[in-house]
Amino acid sequence: MQQTMEQEIKKQMEMLYPSSPEHLYNKMQVEFYSCNYEKKSLTFRFPIQRWELNHMSTIHGGIIAAAIDTTCGAIVRNVSGSKSIPTINLNINYLSPGLPGDALLVTATADRAGRKVCNVHAVCNSEKTGKIIATATANFMILD
Repeated sequence: MQQTMEQEIKKQMEMLYPSSPEHLYNKMQVEFYSCNYEKKSLTFRFPIQRWELNHMSTIHGGIIAAAIDTTCGAIVRNVSGSKSIPTINLNINYLSPGLPGDALLVTATADRAGRKVCNVHAVCNSEKTGKIIATATANFMILD
């Protein structure tokens, strides 16, 4: 089941993430990192790039939010089997800065997948130090 989950997530990424170089997912260079079938969790990697930095030379909070939302959405698609899963809400706690030359490792875990709503939590860590950059909770609507 673990291998099937990984194959399904990679296939979803190819099908659902636009290949246009101008699209946000491509600009953010999202990569599959790992998944865990038993824990219903998924980790994506996002390298921190120069264009993503704010005036303090740390990654902009909006980019962190986009990385978290993207990873959470992917685990919801996987556990629900639905492609239509709009975000209902996303609550983020920013705990430390993301720095140039590092990467975000965003791990999203599906806590509960009902018929209409999926509850998720996420942790965003520095790849270099392991330090927690942000935590989040989110709810997604399952439309089909």
